[in-house]
Amino acid sequence: MQWTEIKTLADDLAQISGVSVRVCDGDLATIQLSGDDAPLPVFRTLPTTRWQVERAITAQGDFLALGIFSDQQLTGYLIAGPCESESRRLARIMGRCVLGATHPVTIHDDHIKVPRLTVDLAATDSDNDAVVARRYATQNRLMVTITQGDTARLPEMLAATSKLDIEAFFSRVPNRRLRSAKNILYVFNTMCRIAAERGNISPVVLDRVSSHYAVEIERMPSLDHHQRLTAEMATQYCEIVAARRDNHYSRKVNQALQFIYRHYQADLSLAEIASAAQAAPTYLSRRFKQETDETIFEFINRYRVRMAQQVLRHRPESVTDVAFRVGFNNVTYFNRMFKRYTGMTPLAYLRGSEPTVPQ
Repeated sequence: MQWTEIKTLADDLAQISGVSVRVCDGDLATIQLSGDDAPLPVFRTLPTTRWQVERAITAQGDFLALGIFSDQQLTGYLIAGPCESESRRLARIMGRCVLGATHPVTIHDDHIKVPRLTVDLAATDSDNDAVVARRYATQNRLMVTITQGDTARLPEMLAATSKLDIEAFFSRVPNRRLRSAKNILYVFNTMCRIAAERGNISPVVLDRVSSHYAVEIERMPSLDHHQRLTAEMATQYCEIVAARRDNHYSRKVNQALQFIYRHYQADLSLAEIASAAQAAPTYLSRRFKQETDETIFEFINRYRVRMAQQVLRHRPESVTDVAFRVGFNNVTYFNRMFKRYTGMTPLAYLRGSEPTVPQ
């Protein structure tokens, strides 16, 4: 049988059976795949004769491997799977189609063993199975939403997440509910970071965001902030993915933006930003305004105010300290810019956002 015929047969088998079928060479490298790209198990043995089918039985389902021969020489494999039912019948069909005869195939079963568990899965304090399944499904949907940068759907996913019963988690560390809540948020921060990384966000950007929230989590003063910080983290990661997807800025403007994000706390100059973007200052100023509808320093001021809001929301520092922290060297100017972009003074914002310190 020629390779072109084998490939056509693989397509036909996949269409008829609904099972993924792939043609592989002698080293199990995929030559053609028809169906989903399910990872292959590690076959402990493989067919060595024409009439042998190796059936690997795994938790995913059964995988069937049939040898492809040229004369008496083994040249590759036809592999189908995972197959959840009727795998024996499919093995016989594969043999007859490839070998073109009614000679019965020999099916050898290879059970891929699961490592022995040392965890007691029947622990009496385990959650209800249905509750656990629902919790995982909700978390997975939230991760997909972040990966896709779907900011429109995010509120719905966050609402579903807020309905999960996480009270039991707050007792994981006995008599330390706040410590338990922080541990949960560390896990959630990692989960969001992984979801955003799947959305093709730079590890450098993600490391900075993740590090920022690690600090915010540890500084969380009470359980009252748990839900708000959860929503803020998910929103931030999702918006980063959405911004990358919708970003139509030129390379020079993107370079300037990335430099500003990393160095907004410094006393930035146009010459310094232009050098980082490898562009002439006048050219960068013109392109930046054309593409963002703001001048470079309007953008910097607005971004600094946004960062100031983050500080004021989570830590009751003085307005002067916050101004210098985010890159303003004049408190009066900071107050004016803050009111321009938020509609209120920093002091009013601080009083309205002051964290509730537990008694």
